[in-house]
Amino acid sequence: PRGLPLLGTTLDLLAAGAAPRLHRYVDRRHCELGPVFRDSIGPVDAVFVADANEMRRVFSVEGRYPAHIVPESWLLYNEVYGYKRGLFFMDGEEWLRFRRVLSGQLLRAGSVPELLVAPCRAVAENFASELAAGQVVPDLESHMYLWATDVLVAVLLGERQYSAMRSELRAPTEQLAAAVHRVFGESARLSLLPARLARLLRLPAWRDFVDAVGAALTQGNAMVTQLIPACEGGAGLLGRLLAAGVSHDDARRLVVDLLLAAGDTTAYSTLWLLYLLAKHPPVQEELHRELTRAPAAGAEEAARLPLARGAMREALRLFPVAPFLSRYLPEDATIGGYHVPAGQLVVLSLYTSGRSEQYFPQADRFWPQRWMRDPGGAYRGVAASHASLPFAMGARSCVGQKLAETQMALIVAEITKRFRLELADEEEPEMVMRLVSVPSKPIRVRPVPRQ
Repeated sequence: PRGLPLLGTTLDLLAAGAAPRLHRYVDRRHCELGPVFRDSIGPVDAVFVADANEMRRVFSVEGRYPAHIVPESWLLYNEVYGYKRGLFFMDGEEWLRFRRVLSGQLLRAGSVPELLVAPCRAVAENFASELAAGQVVPDLESHMYLWATDVLVAVLLGERQYSAMRSELRAPTEQLAAAVHRVFGESARLSLLPARLARLLRLPAWRDFVDAVGAALTQGNAMVTQLIPACEGGAGLLGRLLAAGVSHDDARRLVVDLLLAAGDTTAYSTLWLLYLLAKHPPVQEELHRELTRAPAAGAEEAARLPLARGAMREALRLFPVAPFLSRYLPEDATIGGYHVPAGQLVVLSLYTSGRSEQYFPQADRFWPQRWMRDPGGAYRGVAASHASLPFAMGARSCVGQKLAETQMALIVAEITKRFRLELADEEEPEMVMRLVSVPSKPIRVRPVPRQ
């Protein structure tokens, strides 16, 4: 699209609703210009891709050390305060070394039941048991932040050690969850401004961001420092990292960033999932029947129930926590018939591809059964599963994918076994961007006990 010098198409984005509605602006551009287009929004020049096959191609040419875009404000904070961060901020050989260590623990199939299922089940049971039956859950968003943080603490410790220390860790976990909640709110405010300019002008948005990040990092480091003595030689993730030769300082860097990342992404993904289930009572009832038909099934089996996993995939398709994925191409490539030079930022438009009728018939419908396979092995209602890539793919796919899938499936199973979720408001929330996808208004649900 045509833009202005320096500003590019920023004014068009502002007219469309500014940064909170970037996904809708890009979706409209795809409708106008096709599945591959180039745009300059302020200082960001990018090639946007919504074709499923071309998105997969981008991952095939991402190189040995895939590089992605990182919020300017976070990079500036690290630079100004000399802070060394975890996997998300690493590149090159350092990234590859620590990625292999974490992947060996979190993504290897044989480690899933022992390392992830028991902690996720324990936290899910605690969460469901503390819901006030028949009453609207106050501030569900904060509850989901606390749950997501609690899950990661349990995974770091291992289920047995977590259960032994739960009362001791309750207060610091709540403090950390609140700090993480705040830091992403302040990050979103600052995303509308050039971070260096905000710092130069000493704007309140920069000061508030620095305070929030400092508090979250302080809380995270204090938490990990408290956990390390209890983890050494244990069965949890942190104990395994230390046993693999990761130093205390490096383990602290990796784990603190996991704590920060898991709070925001998993909390909102699950919030959208609970909203969709509450909005669609027949899906809840079918899921409840699926759970009660196999009452002896363990937590691992519950996490793998087809309908539970289908509901999760539908929520992530309709409301991807990251509506865009990014890669800087390490060498020249051809994308969608266009020459894309090395160093170019390529942005994958997951919101657009995930709601495309070409790939998902009745794309706006919440239909978990579309992800179930027919006798021939094909999905019932999916023409191209790689059109929805909430965890990305390739070498830099989300290292926490199995953790997120396990904890989301188990919390849904635990809540559905005990309650029917009802929406307390008729007005539907809109999806808006605040670094990640969030509802435009609080989601209020009422858990009604099952008879």
